[in-house]
Amino acid sequence: MNSMTRFYCLLFFTYLFSSLLSVSALAAVDGKRVIKICSESGFVPFEMKDNSGQWSGFDIELIEEFAKQTQSQIVMIDIALDGLIPALTTKKCDIIASGLTVTEERSKVVQFSVPVYTVTVTAALLDNTSNRSRFKKFEDLDKPGLVLASQTGSAATLYLRRVLKHATLMEYGSENDELNALLQGKAIAFVDDNVFIAQVRKKIGKKILTLSSNEKGDVAFAVRPENQALLKELNAYLLSLRKKEQWKDLIAKYF
Repeated sequence: MNSMTRFYCLLFFTYLFSSLLSVSALAAVDGKRVIKICSESGFVPFEMKDNSGQWSGFDIELIEEFAKQTQSQIVMIDIALDGLIPALTTKKCDIIASGLTVTEERSKVVQFSVPVYTVTVTAALLDNTSNRSRFKKFEDLDKPGLVLASQTGSAATLYLRRVLKHATLMEYGSENDELNALLQGKAIAFVDDNVFIAQVRKKIGKKILTLSSNEKGDVAFAVRPENQALLKELNAYLLSLRKKEQWKDLIAKYF
């Protein structure tokens, strides 16, 4: 191979490598950009998935409208809460849209969009005379011998790990499991955000007593820190949508 041939070969592979890099973050199918979305199904009302595999929910409608406006195609990937950030950082997906609360710890590894909602860390107990007498505020739950249930990886769990001094924290793999811990008497309360607990109240046949903490958090989408172009696009869409009646309709529909 002469020097001129080697030169053109090198030029070709350099061009090919550059082209692959430019589409590696977001692939394209039939001329449409494909955005992979990591989400944990079952986090009512942010994201749900029915038996046929059809997704719905507040985050889902937001991300579907984003895809529509940017002429993109989305691919939903169902991942447990504690696996969402690892999936994003290892490039299994491009955006987390899963009712994820912004925390200092999470912000060290992902970049959050502008907020889409605000939630409060809240405890849910069975509503009975004994509990109403014993527990007047959230802090009353931090006593020796008491067990609190929460979901591994949730903002509520991160908060409880930080503030609990006496009570025992039991972490579960799903929200259904933390709820069952309460119903089965394994925990005096489960701790999650107020939105999820409001949904639980509607669905179970028992009265629920709630105690709100002082911990509030913004819910937002997340991208990899290096994906600033996608983040800018996502933020511009969300800020624009907030000014429209469509935003108010979505809030009223789900909350």
